Amino acid sequence: MIQKSLPTYFRIVKGALCGRIMGVRFENGFENFNKRVHLQLCIWIALMTFFITPQAVAQQEAAVDTSRQKALISYGLGVQHGTIFAHSEEVQNTSGARPTGIEAIIGWQRSDADSYALCLCYPRQGLLLAYYDYDVELLGESATAAYFLEPAYRITNGLLFSFKGAGGFSYLTNPYDSESNPANQSYSRHLSAYLLVGIGAWIRLTDHWWINPTINYQHVSNGGTRQPNKGINWPTAGLAVSYQPTSRPFYTGPRISEDAWKNKGLRYDIALLGTMRRGYDEEGERIRYALGGLALQAGKQVGRLNMVTLGAEAYQDEELEADLRRDGIDASPVKASVMLGHEFLLGRFQFSQRLGVYVFDQTPYYDQLFHRWGLQYRINRNFSAGFNLLAHRHVAEFVDLRLVYSFQKR
Repeated sequence: MIQKSLPTYFRIVKGALCGRIMGVRFENGFENFNKRVHLQLCIWIALMTFFITPQAVAQQEAAVDTSRQKALISYGLGVQHGTIFAHSEEVQNTSGARPTGIEAIIGWQRSDADSYALCLCYPRQGLLLAYYDYDVELLGESATAAYFLEPAYRITNGLLFSFKGAGGFSYLTNPYDSESNPANQSYSRHLSAYLLVGIGAWIRLTDHWWINPTINYQHVSNGGTRQPNKGINWPTAGLAVSYQPTSRPFYTGPRISEDAWKNKGLRYDIALLGTMRRGYDEEGERIRYALGGLALQAGKQVGRLNMVTLGAEAYQDEELEADLRRDGIDASPVKASVMLGHEFLLGRFQFSQRLGVYVFDQTPYYDQLFHRWGLQYRINRNFSAGFNLLAHRHVAEFVDLRLVYSFQKR
């Protein structure tokens, strides 16, 4: 029997690091992503907001009342072990290192009709705390706190398959220092951003105990705010044990359909973008350089959660201008590009992934192709704000902040 749904409510991320999005709960699971750090980064960033979904109204199957279900809480402990991916010549001194970590996880999972209707899955969210020893003295150790999102898919009643994305911050013990630790080209700040993508399985032992084998790709860097910053990239495999005090059947009824998005026209965005970049002047003194520009975009919604986009942007970079002057190159510090992309529409959040090519770029420092990953929060119908990462291959160039004005025919 399926009961009528009650109104659904949206809750907003309470904290960038460990806030609770009250609609969905994600827990352990892990994903494997490799090679290009920012491809994963984005996927993180993709999955990381993919299931910020409404607090659902439940339905019932058989005689189980699932109306207004609370998300199921769980507590887990796990171990991870892997290898450092030495992705460039500058970090070959970390090749062969075998980092080992321990982690504590607290998560919440939803299993009601509205959550299932959104993704045909049982989404989890939660807080991940981890400690890693990187197995090489120049990298030291780290302590991490991250927020994760994890959609889980039922294979059988006792087996789930999941994807996982996490983002947060890591405190690292041994950053680059020109005198005490000049060999560390991986990071130069104690505090850096942390990202994880992975896949995993959930295997039920009893009504309250689960085991969770995972494969992950993890990344730490400061987003180009200080050099050197090649980042630490390490794939791992792990196993966690999870305890769930309360248990109940997963919803398995029909999916609720909603086609209101089909009546929406094109959405147009105009964005102001900018950031401050840290570099050096001609005398070798530290200085901050401004970067600013304008971005235009048109998007067409092609599903409840998906939009395809076409855009263009142009910006001027004072740090790039200083580099050109230092190297004696007569060229413009202005870059202009066109981009094709995709957005996940997650309530008030938009997670974007774009592939672009420069149509005006006189500088010799980077490839003509680049990729961007962004997260925006919709303040009201017309205005939103967020950040966007620009990367060339596996190297992050900068993160900019954005204020966006949008309008859309309905």
